[in-house]
Amino acid sequence: MPTDAVIAEAINFEELQQALAEAPVETARYVKTPLFRFARRVAKRIKVESLSGRPGIDGGPWKRVKDKNVQGFSTGSDLGSLKAVNKVSRILRTHVEGATITAKGAGFLFLSRKNGKAGTGKVFARVKSVRIPARVKMLEPWQQEIPKAGEQVSDAVHRAMSVALDRRMKAISSVVQRVVNG
Repeated sequence: MPTDAVIAEAINFEELQQALAEAPVETARYVKTPLFRFARRVAKRIKVESLSGRPGIDGGPWKRVKDKNVQGFSTGSDLGSLKAVNKVSRILRTHVEGATITAKGAGFLFLSRKNGKAGTGKVFARVKSVRIPARVKMLEPWQQEIPKAGEQVSDAVHRAMSVALDRRMKAISSVVQRVVNG
């Protein structure tokens, strides 16, 4: 009794292996951009939403878009080390984490109203310590942006894999076409 059989022969198997070897490098390049944009969006939201001061101040110098008090960037060179990073300046970190400032040498902190001249200004209080509460929200904007970033990273991975495989598979498909038409 005759049986139907399909015989498959691997043509240009090395090309496929090379495409799979190049895929992680290509994927890292494609994923780095959405991670960078995610970190920048979070930094911008922190500036807009959390760095608003009393009426009339409107956040002061911390809210400027060009300042370096809140930064967002991506780091890493391969898929295992890629990450989005948001960092704040040392002074702004006090308002993110909260802190207690205590007097060192004189025993008191002198709180004064500034009038534009160094060393002058009316002292309105002497205190041993000042408690600064945590008031700049960093976690909320980060968590709100994660779904959008996850979708963009997933799309980037898909695009990178498609590009890496398509680049190498064109050679294989042209050989298959020649064999079939041949």
